[in-house]
Amino acid sequence: MSLLEIRANRRRARLVRFQSRDGDNYRDLSSQLASFGPVVESAHDVGVVMTKECARLRSQTVRAELESSPYRLPRDLKIWSFDFLGRRARVAAMYNGDILGLASDLPSGDEDVVVKLRPGRYFDFFCSNLLAPFDVWEAGRKLPHLRGRELILDQHGQLMTFRRSRLANTVGVSSLAFTTDGQLILVAQAKDNVGSPGLIAPSGSGALEPRDVPQDGTGLTIGEIVLRGAERELREECHISSPEVEISEIVGHGRWISRGAMPEFCAVTLLQLTSDQVLDRAIRFVERPYVSEVLAVDLAPIVRWNPRKPLTMLPEEIRRSASWPLAFGLACLAQSIGDQSWPLRQELMKRLAQEAPSASGESSRAPTQRQQRPVRGGA
Repeated sequence: MSLLEIRANRRRARLVRFQSRDGDNYRDLSSQLASFGPVVESAHDVGVVMTKECARLRSQTVRAELESSPYRLPRDLKIWSFDFLGRRARVAAMYNGDILGLASDLPSGDEDVVVKLRPGRYFDFFCSNLLAPFDVWEAGRKLPHLRGRELILDQHGQLMTFRRSRLANTVGVSSLAFTTDGQLILVAQAKDNVGSPGLIAPSGSGALEPRDVPQDGTGLTIGEIVLRGAERELREECHISSPEVEISEIVGHGRWISRGAMPEFCAVTLLQLTSDQVLDRAIRFVERPYVSEVLAVDLAPIVRWNPRKPLTMLPEEIRRSASWPLAFGLACLAQSIGDQSWPLRQELMKRLAQEAPSASGESSRAPTQRQQRPVRGGA
């Protein structure tokens, strides 16, 4: 029976085609997305900053609750899962780890809402959110079996809420880490990384995991859980220890439209390290399939920060290589720096003041050799 099933799957696989919609920029949704906040585009992806939810996260705690029942792939997605996984697994480094997805929406005002997190597996996310940028065709049919856009839009063409979504909606977390000499640490991801292959990512980025939830399970807040996940990813990818992290604060929440409108959160971290100290560290062996090198860069002067044009905050030579989480994080940072109540505002501005703009409006310090130097390999 197993042999017959394998043969049937192979026959079906030859008839199925997953048509990528790489050229889908979702411009037809621009006005709808703009009602949430700045629409952020990178060279490859598009998403939106949820401005009201960001303001709530920075000003008040948002309670969270972990559901006991895990996410299950809907039947109409599960039938394509083995074929989709089999084809994508040949060109990507991944494993079926435990993740947390968002099962409800964040409050946009003062309402007391409990945000629900749902356990799941990475392959479920892969076969739901990462399937959304594809249309599924079968030989001999004039219409696709599945239109990927239908996984994120309702019958009225409106973006689905997380409560109504049938996708795993893994919670993406990242951090923008600044050194004591005012440099932003970035990570160049390996070409086999599923996240943003070959692109420049935030200082640490990845998915929220069950281990990021405090063990006692009481008094949970979405901010605390996100910060734990973001700092964990930062420590893993940049080879940083907990005592070397001075403080982190959450700055934003958005939706990565090109990834099935999955939830994304970003934090800002202040390190107790110089950029040289970070760059002199070897990439951990377990991270080499995902991280190719670590960089340190100067951002543009604060007066030029614009949440609607976040990539202009970066050095020009890496703007086209920026991942969407990096562009999103910079947009949230640009919003936060204008918030007088944001706890890290004064300290971050103090660190960045070392990059004083000249009369021409450019940084007074030219890029140095070490800014482009990769982390040395080896154990």
